[in-house]
Amino acid sequence: MDFHSRQFPRAKHQVFINFRGHELRCGFVSHLVEALQRHGINVFVEKLAGIGEDLTNLFAKIEESTIALVIFSRRYTESRWCLDELVKIKERTDQGLLKVIPIFFKVEPVTVKLLRGAFGDQFRDREWEYRCDKPRIESWKEALASVSREIGLAFKKKSNESKFVKIIVKEVEKMLQLQVNLEVTPFPGRHCMNIIASTQEPVDLSRESVLVHENANISNKIVVVSKGYMDIEYQNGVLRSQRAELNERLNKLNSIMEGVIRETPEFLLPPKTPDR
Repeated sequence: MDFHSRQFPRAKHQVFINFRGHELRCGFVSHLVEALQRHGINVFVEKLAGIGEDLTNLFAKIEESTIALVIFSRRYTESRWCLDELVKIKERTDQGLLKVIPIFFKVEPVTVKLLRGAFGDQFRDREWEYRCDKPRIESWKEALASVSREIGLAFKKKSNESKFVKIIVKEVEKMLQLQVNLEVTPFPGRHCMNIIASTQEPVDLSRESVLVHENANISNKIVVVSKGYMDIEYQNGVLRSQRAELNERLNKLNSIMEGVIRETPEFLLPPKTPDR
């Protein structure tokens, strides 16, 4: 048994990675998985289980895990699977049964929190797709707001991917070691995250990545503003869609009327009013 196996003798899957497969599977995530495994950390990623595994099985893997890495990327909200997994991760974190590290991969934390840009547009597409399932949509919003408030790591567009992967591995090892040292089961998710934040060594990430740690009160205010913003954006989107549909129908009606007038004999048309 190697050093890391003796050091972290915990859950069946120590780390569960939640990510947008089509965007990251063959690049960043594959490098991250390799690095974690090289350090003796047992990691579950969908690729290792087979594409298209049932969500129930994936939820079971989350329950078997100690840490969840949630990788927010530009195309994350394209996938309702990512969002459903995120809801499960939030549920386990709230119960004190899972720790979570959000990773903002080439997206700003505020983009995730306020559902801006392509990230937000794709979420609103999912809202429209599942508009008949309001509880599900609300659970997605709550999970996005909650997890994006946690302490996380941000990867900028010009960052060094190799160094960033090493930083993630280091943070995961710290979390696993802290769990062993404290010997707390179950452990309170948010409190443990705060302990880590206060005991970890400062890391200079000015050029490679940014350690995101925001004040809880400010975050709560952002969530309130975010919810209002999302509701307004959703209503605006519906109104824009309805207006476009009405304009299209009006244009078709005008075209039909012009065709009817052209084909109607002149003696059947109402007399023209003379100009005054």
